[in-house]
Amino acid sequence: MTTPRHHGKSAPVADWVKIEELYRDPFPTFERLRAEGGVHWIPAIGRYLITSYDAVHDTELDQETFSANEEGSLMIRAMGHSMLRKDDPEHRVERQAWQPVMRPSVVKKTWAPIFERNAQRYLNELKAKGPGADLVWDFAAPYAGENLRAVTGLHNVTQQDLQRWSQTMIDATGNYADDPVVWAKGEASYNEVDEALDEMLAWHKTHQDDSMLSALVRLPDYQMPVESIRANLKMTIGGGLNEPRDAIGVAAWALMQNPDQLALVQEDPTKWDAVFDEAIRWVAPIGMYSRQTTRDVVLQGTFLPAGAKLGISLLSANRDEHYWKNPERFDLTRTGEGAHLAFGKGVHVCLGAWVARAQFAAALPKLFSQLPNLGLLPDQPAEAGGWVFRGMDLLPVRWDAEESVVEHPAARPAHVAIVGSGPAGSYTAQAIKRRLPDARATIFDKSPTPFGLVRSGVAADHQGTKDVQVQFSQLFERHGVEFIGSTTVTTGQPLDDVAIHGRPSCHAPKVSTMHATGAEITLQQLRDTHDAVVVATGLSSDNTLTIDGADAPQVYGAGKIARLLNADAEEHRATTQLPTLGETTTVVGNGNVAMDMIRLLASTAQQLAASDIDEPTHAALTEHLHTINVIGRSDVTAAKFDTVMLREIADLPGIIHTVTGFDPDAAAHDARAKLVAELAARPVEPDARMKINWYFGHTPQTVVTTDDAVEALALSSNTMTFKIGTTSVITAIGFHGDQTQQLLQISDDARATGRVADGLYAAGWLRRGPVGTIPSQRADARELAEVIATDLADSGTKQAAGMPALRNHLARSTTWDGWLMIDAYEQTNTASPRPRTKLTDVRRRRFIAASATDLPRSQQPQHEVELNNEHLPPL
Repeated sequence: MTTPRHHGKSAPVADWVKIEELYRDPFPTFERLRAEGGVHWIPAIGRYLITSYDAVHDTELDQETFSANEEGSLMIRAMGHSMLRKDDPEHRVERQAWQPVMRPSVVKKTWAPIFERNAQRYLNELKAKGPGADLVWDFAAPYAGENLRAVTGLHNVTQQDLQRWSQTMIDATGNYADDPVVWAKGEASYNEVDEALDEMLAWHKTHQDDSMLSALVRLPDYQMPVESIRANLKMTIGGGLNEPRDAIGVAAWALMQNPDQLALVQEDPTKWDAVFDEAIRWVAPIGMYSRQTTRDVVLQGTFLPAGAKLGISLLSANRDEHYWKNPERFDLTRTGEGAHLAFGKGVHVCLGAWVARAQFAAALPKLFSQLPNLGLLPDQPAEAGGWVFRGMDLLPVRWDAEESVVEHPAARPAHVAIVGSGPAGSYTAQAIKRRLPDARATIFDKSPTPFGLVRSGVAADHQGTKDVQVQFSQLFERHGVEFIGSTTVTTGQPLDDVAIHGRPSCHAPKVSTMHATGAEITLQQLRDTHDAVVVATGLSSDNTLTIDGADAPQVYGAGKIARLLNADAEEHRATTQLPTLGETTTVVGNGNVAMDMIRLLASTAQQLAASDIDEPTHAALTEHLHTINVIGRSDVTAAKFDTVMLREIADLPGIIHTVTGFDPDAAAHDARAKLVAELAARPVEPDARMKINWYFGHTPQTVVTTDDAVEALALSSNTMTFKIGTTSVITAIGFHGDQTQQLLQISDDARATGRVADGLYAAGWLRRGPVGTIPSQRADARELAEVIATDLADSGTKQAAGMPALRNHLARSTTWDGWLMIDAYEQTNTASPRPRTKLTDVRRRRFIAASATDLPRSQQPQHEVELNNEHLPPL
């Protein structure tokens, strides 16, 4: 009860309390403080500390006297002025806006399935790390962080970012020692949160899902000020991560210390909810919060002046001997005792209580059911820490892992890393799984979308050729191959400032997630952690003409044009303005790539309506185009194109064809020459919309320019030299590797065998050069798989750490599920008869791939179709 001053005594001064002791083990201090009345002035923290259950309870129910809006609040400095530091009515309005996504019904329907999925994901990663892993930092923390990403809708950051932000802002909130380093770390996180939030608020206005930020931007009758959103989001990041994380850690610690209590819940699984409540009573994750008196008041017999700053200790109140027998014990059999205050009481009762409870329910039973004999390590004792917030600093654990792996590491199946998810990489994974069925394979790609040139290089109107990706999809959906997208492999140094180990009270990385394109790892990291590494990154740079004028801005590579037409997001990001070809373009080369260029440029938008071509690019390229010149150094019989490719061009209506440098006598002996002869003999169409001039046996000499604008191309043949007018040039004369991006130098021996060094291999065009078709990559892959299998048989699997050693560096990566999100989005957001409209905005595509939630509701039916694998053919 709170009473007038004349009934109260002065608060005793507890100058013996030390912050260091509170962090290490606050409970002896709290026990003494409760015994001495439960209301004390603590010089070490500069406030009154409220430690008894009754006193804490009284402050919870009287917000008019014990205000949350504390002057000079550390929390306001650390996180901004959130609803936790406001009283009604301001508090009530913001709470009502924040509440809908955390109601019990929403938690059950929307979030519980996501929590179940994430629990299994991070439990699998914990298993992979093996006994000795830390149950908090290798499981509970990333699990809670990923769940928080989903609930908040912060799709532009990682669970590691959220861990770091939560910890550094919480450290700042409890910075009663006024440590400047703690403030600096907290301020950096404060600014990062604001940047991430501002970007996501704009995103959620047009991309609705079930998350908190989506709910906020669609509120019909209330627009929360952005500063309040920022502060409340920081509050959510603080409590929304550490509370479930520490509840899981403390509960597991308690059960492993008390096998009799573990036996109770294993015999009766309905007691898991009791485990949660007893754990957060025993050690309240949020140990203390602040209040300030608005008037002179007597609290449980002790006078407090107006303006007094209070520390309300839930950690102490929940161990009050007047409400619990043996409160220091973790006991699931308690009945008729106190109701814990871990979630607070009154108007400020924890908004996320149901979310935290659901996360706990999805995780803890799995830990003890899937990790046999889970227990503590005698030689590595667990450590708890904190008093403002308390949880496990260290919780290394053991369990009964598979004996064959532990006792016989050499029997472990090989693990092969493949860099590149195009045809060469996918066929290599397929061949390895056939040759070594027990082997694990992981494919890394710099893009969140798999399949390489099948998606970005194959002509947009050749949908049948692109269907090979259906076969490749089986690898990831049926055969256990892992896809890790948005991951660049380099030859540089590891980005150690991105990975976190243990409690993440660390400075921000040099490049934040918001400014990174994805994860980054090194080739050496892959070699150190895998039994074999295959590099299948292909050759993506266009060969250039070595003639004067070839550097003119209107000279383009066919690879670049193909990627733009295929809506390749990286190419579009690198292209500030879509190219226009003008009235006449000249294609140099007469292989199949050149034929693709000619056919696509000569086709109308209506003729490409059933393709997945990027319509804005096609429109820009062809807006004024009426003439295409085709230059081939070879004669017809030596040209590299397939007859079917030329036939597709010949079948396009409304085109006049002229042929120069052609010997009609050759037509009798060569199918391609026969088709060219047909083109040459065609009558002129009076209403033709386009003209294609074919030149065989002609060599480009000079690109003629005036004021940096292409106006002609000088050609030579066996008989003459002349110029043809043109406003642009497209080179289709082959590809090479970009030296700044190549991971390997390929020797002649490596080209012959695929083996670059011990455990390191090259595949596809990177190995053979730019020759062959997509199907020809299959034979190469089978041959390479045989080489790898033989090498592994000779050398055996090494003591490689595997993927667990890389996971901390891959938080910025995306997954196969992320690709399914993109795939469903592209197919849903298009108009018939187009199969899809590809995303060309790199950032937008990444947000969709990195979304921690399920698909937006409007796309759920399509998503169900995409996850039905019955249409996939067998390997």
